[in-house]
Amino acid sequence: MKIILVFFFTIFVFSSSFAQVFCEGVGNDWRQKVVDCGSVPTSYIPITTGWVIYAPFTDEFDSFDPTKWTKIDTCRSYSTDAIFSDNSDNVSVGKGKLYLKAKQLATPIWCEHDEGGKYYNYSTGFICSKNPIRYGYIEIKCKLPSNIALGPCFWLFGVQGTWTPYISEDYRYDEIDVFELVQPDNPYYDITKTLMQNVYHNLQDPIYTKSTLTQYINFTNSFLNQDIIFAVEWLPEEMHFYVNRHLTKSVKFAEQSTFQIDVKSDFTCTHFLNAIGQYIQLSLGVNSLITQYPDVSQGFIIDYIHSYKLVEGFNYEYWPSSFSISDPNMFKVHKSIRLGGTGKTAVIPTGQNITIWAEDGIILDKGFTVAGNTTFAARNIATTDLFNY
Repeated sequence: MKIILVFFFTIFVFSSSFAQVFCEGVGNDWRQKVVDCGSVPTSYIPITTGWVIYAPFTDEFDSFDPTKWTKIDTCRSYSTDAIFSDNSDNVSVGKGKLYLKAKQLATPIWCEHDEGGKYYNYSTGFICSKNPIRYGYIEIKCKLPSNIALGPCFWLFGVQGTWTPYISEDYRYDEIDVFELVQPDNPYYDITKTLMQNVYHNLQDPIYTKSTLTQYINFTNSFLNQDIIFAVEWLPEEMHFYVNRHLTKSVKFAEQSTFQIDVKSDFTCTHFLNAIGQYIQLSLGVNSLITQYPDVSQGFIIDYIHSYKLVEGFNYEYWPSSFSISDPNMFKVHKSIRLGGTGKTAVIPTGQNITIWAEDGIILDKGFTVAGNTTFAARNIATTDLFNY
């Protein structure tokens, strides 16, 4: 039997000694991280308790919803060999799926962006959410094309202030790359087996972004041309990346300390409490390998996007007489929570993925037990602008 207990208690040591020597992100970018994850996981772990579907940013793509999405019609530097087009050849919905596809143009089109202009021989698809989301659990189920000249990407981006030739002092941006492929000219990684899952949390320093984490997620087999779920769990003081709901990398806030740089560190001195609301983006880039691999018949196929929020609980200690997976109040974020204790029981059942949430503290009292094959976590979180219910 497998029992995993993960506790983040303010009364314990999460924010103190064990994280100190790994704190990164002040005066230095987070160093490039490389994570070896073995084979691409084929099983889907259930989402932990507490997350509730958030309809405004959820779409099963039974049709294209113009109240949720905008089709982008322009050129951008991150698609080096194709313009983005709102044409139905590039963005379409059918059989409950969204299709972003590239197409060779009959006549090249000239387009300019902030890094210059050129003639483009291809068009491709890109959509962006109408509104920004701030915090939550956000995932996509999709299939990536097998042609490495095509670069699918699922990311979030938000910006404040004004971009000028000199960049105004109020300009800042936040970006979360839930996944993107490595660049085709990167000699160190296999583009079919390596993902980038990145964070850019800019603090009024747009030229030398203090909080930039570029992380390479290596697998031993290809993730192309198969159904995969990619997700990010975005909280004010921590962020977690997933593939098929298996954790690939975490970023967690710690207090400032010795600023020692460690390539395996999960900790940053910069929290996300003042994160900008971000727009959900789905894009299919075309890169310079298109001359070697011209087959664009496969596209970026999206089955769904699901977004989840936490639900606010009681502004006092929640102390149930017994633990129940069906208790609607059990997994809300309360001021504090206690499980077990005199005259009460707290038996966590087998085969579950359970998280208990609180703002101030969680007490596991006498009688608290966890059955086998269950993952249990007790998590204290900052709750700034987190709840939408």
